[in-house]
Amino acid sequence: MKKKSIVVLILLLIIITTNVNVKATENSDAPPNEIQIEENINQENQEQQIIARDIVTIETVGRVIETNGVKEVESGEFTDRLQDITIEIIKGDYIGEEYHTTYNLSYDIEGKIQAYELEVGDKVTVEIVEENGNTTVTVQDVARSNYIIWMFIVFLLSIIVVGGKSGVKAIIGLLLTILFIYIILIRKVFEGQNAIGLAIGTAMLVIISTFIVIGGINKKIFTAAIGTLGGVITAGGIAFIFNHLAKMTGACEDAIQLSVNMTNISFNFRDLLLAGIIVSSLGACMDVGMSIASSLDEIKMKKPDITWLELLKSGMNIGRDVIGTMTNTLILAYVGNSITLILLFMACNMNLIDIFNKETIAEQIISALAGSMGVVYTVPITSFVYAILNKDKTVYKKESENRINGKRSLKI
Repeated sequence: MKKKSIVVLILLLIIITTNVNVKATENSDAPPNEIQIEENINQENQEQQIIARDIVTIETVGRVIETNGVKEVESGEFTDRLQDITIEIIKGDYIGEEYHTTYNLSYDIEGKIQAYELEVGDKVTVEIVEENGNTTVTVQDVARSNYIIWMFIVFLLSIIVVGGKSGVKAIIGLLLTILFIYIILIRKVFEGQNAIGLAIGTAMLVIISTFIVIGGINKKIFTAAIGTLGGVITAGGIAFIFNHLAKMTGACEDAIQLSVNMTNISFNFRDLLLAGIIVSSLGACMDVGMSIASSLDEIKMKKPDITWLELLKSGMNIGRDVIGTMTNTLILAYVGNSITLILLFMACNMNLIDIFNKETIAEQIISALAGSMGVVYTVPITSFVYAILNKDKTVYKKESENRINGKRSLKI
């Protein structure tokens, strides 16, 4: 356990060290044209602040304290359904203030998609705009973060109840995974660093930390880590090739809409697409890698004199059964994410080929197939590495005539 703690602490120290900020040095070495551009941007921002100095926008949270029914309001050719509500601000500078406003239940202009009606006690996100002494309050959406947090807590408790000590280790591995993805991948990509390299580096740290926490440091864990990493890199390589052939840009509808609101920040959506595939295939590859390594380790313990070639064949046989379920898992996960869009495209009288040509759908298909191929290649890589590491033939006897210091010697 001490070794595990030391390794985890070392990993955390590495992360903290990599986050040391050197912006002062970067600014001093910046070329004159970059400095000029930054000055121009600052000047433009100052001008915008002067123009909008009488407008204050605040994002906060409120609680519904009264509902007054739903009304229909004509808006040109379309009809919106509005719910009259009274809210109390429960966060920020306006805490305790009450406002009467309306909540638009129509998500689209034709009213085909309707939101749930709010009830007393529901928490909502609120935008308060003050302009020249006038205050406008708009209910934007339901505040869902608390429900997500409670669901996450139930999830952790379920792991502990069912998994016991192993469940606790699994939670530690999960928390480290979330930490690595946020600190190394998301934050560094946001700062402008290469997404693909960061995704591979994050995957390596997640693999090492999770496997060490779960199983310590031994040949089995080393084998599972190498096999998993090989599968993830394979998935990324295959995705890179076919994304290039299919000329995928990574600019799905959500990315396009959000990019409109970006001013001084830009992302390489093609790299982000590949990074997402690498991260999404990581979990399945880890599952397969550990399953194969654990199975072979059990076989080696039960039959110590097994040859490396027999180990390799056993790993491949076990892997063939695992591949069938894991590939289905990935494909079904991606289909589940895309089923709404597929149905909407079909409702627009698009045939299957036209649907596949839509980049949003093609992105999901390529991601699912690349991740599945990563799982497939994890099997032979893990089997081969374990077989090579345990290729020495060791003979054991149940009964031994040799005794050393009164104890039976098992190995001869």
